[in-house]
Amino acid sequence: MNIREIVKNEIDTLPNETLYAVRDFLLFQKYRNILEMDDNTYLNSIPGMADSIKKGVETPLSECISLSDVWNDV
Repeated sequence: MNIREIVKNEIDTLPNETLYAVRDFLLFQKYRNILEMDDNTYLNSIPGMADSIKKGVETPLSECISLSDVWNDV
């Protein structure tokens, strides 16, 4: 039996409320490399994000919408 089968068998024995914690841990492990990235590396890893930020910086404030129009609970 390989490790995947062993883990799946163990998961099948857990109560549903415990599975939420297991899922959170699995997602943390899956995306851990993103969490450890610095902001520049992370933003540059998203296609088009750097260009979008640069375009936003070049946009005059007079052409921008107010934050309350985007998030009305702010």
